[in-house]
Amino acid sequence: MGDKIVNLRIRHLIAEEAADWMIKLDRDEQPSNEERQALKQWLEQSPLHEEELGKTVKLWGKMNILTELAVPLGVTEVPLGRRSLFEYLRSVLVDYANYGRLAFIIAGLAIAITLVVVKQADPLTSSNGLYATTVGEQKATTLADGSTVLLNTNSQIQVAYGADYRDIHLLKGEVFFTVESQPDYPFRVYVGNGRVQAIGTAFSVYLKDESVDVTVSEGRVAFAAFVNPVEKTIGTRNEMLDTSGVTGARVGSEAGYVEIVHSLTAGQSATISGAIAAHSKTKSVVETVQTLKAHELAGRQSWQKGLLTFTGDPLEQVVNEISRYTTVYIEISDPEVKNIRIGGRFPIGETKAMLDALEANFGLKVTRVGPGHVMLSVAGK
Repeated sequence: MGDKIVNLRIRHLIAEEAADWMIKLDRDEQPSNEERQALKQWLEQSPLHEEELGKTVKLWGKMNILTELAVPLGVTEVPLGRRSLFEYLRSVLVDYANYGRLAFIIAGLAIAITLVVVKQADPLTSSNGLYATTVGEQKATTLADGSTVLLNTNSQIQVAYGADYRDIHLLKGEVFFTVESQPDYPFRVYVGNGRVQAIGTAFSVYLKDESVDVTVSEGRVAFAAFVNPVEKTIGTRNEMLDTSGVTGARVGSEAGYVEIVHSLTAGQSATISGAIAAHSKTKSVVETVQTLKAHELAGRQSWQKGLLTFTGDPLEQVVNEISRYTTVYIEISDPEVKNIRIGGRFPIGETKAMLDALEANFGLKVTRVGPGHVMLSVAGK
C-alpha cells in the first residue's frame, strides 16, 4: 500500500512538471537550445515522463508544439486543424484530379466542408470587444464559445478570440470564468504581465493594486509570468487596446522569457505579486497558496450570488471590501477599531444596511459626515 501511495505521488509530481513544460513551450518565440536540451533530459528520465507530457499536450490541444520540436511521444496522427483540413482536401483533389466526376464530387465536398469550417469559425469572434461594470454593478455574459464571464463591481475585460485561441485581457477588477471545454482552442486570461490558462475550468481572477488573486472552483489552471516583456497588440495582433484611465493595467504582453509560477487545482487559491509592473525586472512571487475548505471557497465566492461573507475578518479589511461596491467613503477614525473582528453575510449594494448592522451588532458608531462620507468609531465615545 505504501509503494502505491509513493507511486501516485511521483506520478502527480511528474504531471505537475509536464504542465509547467506545457506553459513554458506555449509562446510565440521558439524554445532556446538550452530549453530543448532540458526537455530532452526530462523526457529521458522515465517512460512516465513521456506519457504525462503526451497527456498534457493532448488535453491542452497543443500537439503542434511537440511536432515542431520533433519530440516523439508515440503519437502517429495529429488531429487536423482548420488550416490542415483545407490543405488535406486540396491534396486529395490533386490526387484525384484525373478522375473526372469523382474529382468534381470531392471538390464539392471540399467547398462544403470549408463553408462549414468558416461558419463555425466566424461566430467565435462575434463576442469580441470591451465589457465593463460600474461601481456596485455586476454583469454576466455568455461568449460565443459557450464560456461565461461574470464581472464583479468596477471591472473591465477585453475579449479577443481568434481562429485558434480564446484570449481575454483583465484590465481591472475581478471576473469569474466558467470555461467551455474546447481543447483545440486554449483559453487564456492575461492580467498584468501574467497569464492564466485553463480548459474546462471555473476560476476567478482579481487584479488588485499590486497583486493578482487566482481562485479555482473546478478543474485546473496554470499561471505564467512574463519577465521584461515586449509590447505586442492583442487578440489578432492587429490593434492596440485603449487603456486610458485604467490603473495598473497591461495588455498584450508576451515575452522572450516565461517564468512558471504555479499551477492550481480545484479548491486552491494563490496571491501572486510582482506580475503587475509594466517593465518589472524582478521575478513574480507566489505570496500565498491556500487549499480552501468547502465553506471557505463558498464564502470567498459568495459575491457571485450577491453577498459578501465575512468570518472574523478585521474591520479594516471588511471596510475595504465593502468600499468596492459603493461610492460612499467609509472612514475609520479610531485606530482602535481597525482590528475588531467582523462576521456575517451582507447583501451587495445595500451599504446603509451593512453600516446599520455594524452599528447594531459590533459596538460601532456610524457618523454621517456628509452625503458621501461616513465615519466609524467606538460606540460611546
